[in-house]
Amino acid sequence: MLYIWIVTLIYMLLGNALDAHATDTTYLTVTFICITAILLSFALMVGYTEFFLIIFASFLARLGLLLMDLYRPDIFEIPHSGTDTENFYATGLLVADDLSLLGESIYGGTYSQMLGLLFNVYGDDRLFVQYLNIMLAITAILIVIKIFRMIGVPHRAQLILVLLMAFFPHSLIFSSILLRESIISLLVVLSLYFFVRWFTYKERSGAIMSVVLLLTAAAFHSAIIGVLLGYLFGFIFYKHDKQSFRFTVTSVVPFSIFGLLMTYILVFPGIVMGLPLFNKFQQVMDNNETLYGAITASRGDTAYLTGLEVNNLFQVALFSPIKVIYFISSPMPWDVRNFEDMVSFFLDGAFYLLTLILFIRNFETIRRRPLLGILLLGIMAGWLIFGLGISNAGTALRHRFKFFYIIIVALGVLMSKGRK
Repeated sequence: MLYIWIVTLIYMLLGNALDAHATDTTYLTVTFICITAILLSFALMVGYTEFFLIIFASFLARLGLLLMDLYRPDIFEIPHSGTDTENFYATGLLVADDLSLLGESIYGGTYSQMLGLLFNVYGDDRLFVQYLNIMLAITAILIVIKIFRMIGVPHRAQLILVLLMAFFPHSLIFSSILLRESIISLLVVLSLYFFVRWFTYKERSGAIMSVVLLLTAAAFHSAIIGVLLGYLFGFIFYKHDKQSFRFTVTSVVPFSIFGLLMTYILVFPGIVMGLPLFNKFQQVMDNNETLYGAITASRGDTAYLTGLEVNNLFQVALFSPIKVIYFISSPMPWDVRNFEDMVSFFLDGAFYLLTLILFIRNFETIRRRPLLGILLLGIMAGWLIFGLGISNAGTALRHRFKFFYIIIVALGVLMSKGRK
């Protein structure tokens, strides 16, 4: 995939060079798609032979959805394509025309600013930027396969999980329309890849890169930083020589301090509102007078738990499990309004709910596979942060996908050999 991204950079420079002579880069983009498709097929045949048909078929399916979204929405309107995608596109064009907006608070934040830079360099070509989303998703899948190989996931299990990644309905959708889920997911997967390198080979550089990449992902959406709790747990408690966790006073104290600090930030988010990394917390609090208001806020047609009242920290703790379950599963069967809601539950929410049940049933496996414990802690921390701040099924569906690849890797660890 490295060669494909080098070709991408070359085409961006070509688009910039041709901008003075022709404003329409459609034909240039079509050649880019054809060349990268050929390069992808070669890359799959050489390094991922057993998964060639699965991944390339997934690539073609995503490309088909992209073309349908851009050119034939009258035939089939892609779910989740609409208000947000059009606003991202419009804001990106504004940034492209006025780069001073890179320093301003705008709709879509970092993602719209990134789109603006792409449009400024390559030109106003939505086909190009949406196609990049597909390449980001395929790259994420290939990196997960590399992680599988590092931790010794059996081939049969790899095949099942790759099939799931390749054709998971909302993976296909989110990578084919103009949403930020693909870039966030790739950054999280890259971060996880380097963390696993630290875990497996004790690479210090891997530890550093895992944190840097996760913080970069958090720049697109602050709440993803919950995964960092799992990483820090691993850094502090996992001992490579023992291949297990070791809890001592010198290790428990710093982790406890960090945990208290994170809790304090969640309860009193005003102390970090000025930091760019916590821009999403700022947006949530701007719409609510208090933390409790943010937890019980309900907007939109797919709002859930609308009658919930939270007035103190005890109630926050009491209702947190319910909020998390709704976050990962909604729209719940009893809240289904139409056929689309039913499909969303059975093809998306049911998956996350079943994985939660699977992880709980195999909780004792954590002692034999510490990596699983680290991943689950990061997933649960992230789910908690998102769950507390979200009370809308449509929003929850998009945000829980940010943990999709971590969950896939955790399932791989559960199926892996040895003490990984």
